[in-house]
Parts: sequence; structure tokens; C-alpha cells
Amino acid sequence: MDTGTHVVMGFALGGLATLDPVVATSTATATSVLIGTVVGSQAPDIDTVLKLRNNAVYIRHHRGITHSIPAVLLWPLAIIAVVYPFFPEANLLHLWLWTFLAVFLHVFVDIFNSYGTQALRPFSHQWVALGIINTFDPYIFLAHVVGLVLWAFGYEPGITFYCHLSCVNWVLRG
Repeated sequence: MDTGTHVVMGFALGGLATLDPVVATSTATATSVLIGTVVGSQAPDIDTVLKLRNNAVYIRHHRGITHSIPAVLLWPLAIIAVVYPFFPEANLLHLWLWTFLAVFLHVFVDIFNSYGTQALRPFSHQWVALGIINTFDPYIFLAHVVGLVLWAFGYEPGITFYCHLSCVNWVLRG
């Protein structure tokens, strides 16, 4: 997926997290979880800095080690190590869980486009690419933007994104 879609998915996941009673009852946890989901939804793409060297290096390595099994496990730890000191009263377990989910979903969703990832590294260096969706899918992006706009207009984010996911699931089955 593209950066913009990962951003809106991170915010959507942060909104969905408000259905978690631990998140809903603590401002510190809710704020730190929102930060964790947005950063976690971007973290695996840090290898984009390889574009500074040249496009060939970037294309050869993008979605490689930063999208691997060890990275999916390490990104949430690195993110909460930075976020948690600013919110020491936040629930650490729930901060980790939601941040982990954001990182995992980033890598999982990237598998569905034709470029794919090396998500099975270190067990396999093969690229896993299903080619089902485009790198930028306007329907996925706009569906999340609609949810974010509803949230901005005062709709409860957890229910909004839960309904959003239910509608998307219904359309995909259709």
C-alpha cells in the first residue's frame, strides 16, 4: 500500500482501539495508542530512505527486512520504548498490543499487492505477493477517509470504524 493509505489505516485503527475498555477509560492510554497505531502503520516503510541512494537500491530492498517476522516483532517494542516514557500512566500491554497490530496489518496488507514483501524472512527470502489490490487502492483509501471525516464531525470513532469494517467486509463478499 502507499504511505497515505497506511496513515489513514493507522488513524482508523487508533479509532477502533477506543472500543477496548482499557483504552477507552484512560486518556493517556488512548493518546499513546493513537500515536502507536499511526507510527506503527508507517514504521516498516522506514526503508524508503534508501531512495536517497538511488532507485535501484530502494526497489531491491524495499519491503525486505523491515517487513520480516523479526521486524514485525521488534517495531512495536521500539515504538513503545519511545512513546511510553511520555505516557507512563498508559497501560503498557494495550499500548504494545495495538501498536503490534498496526505493524502487523501494515505488512499483511502489503502482501496483497503485486509488489509484495519478504514477510516470511528469515525463513524464506521469497517475495510474497498476491496481486489482488493496487499499491494505491482508491476505495480502501476513501473508505478510511470517510470514517475519519465522521470522527472529525463527532461520531464515536470505535463504532464508526467497527461499522466501517463490517461494511467493507460485506462489500468484499458481495
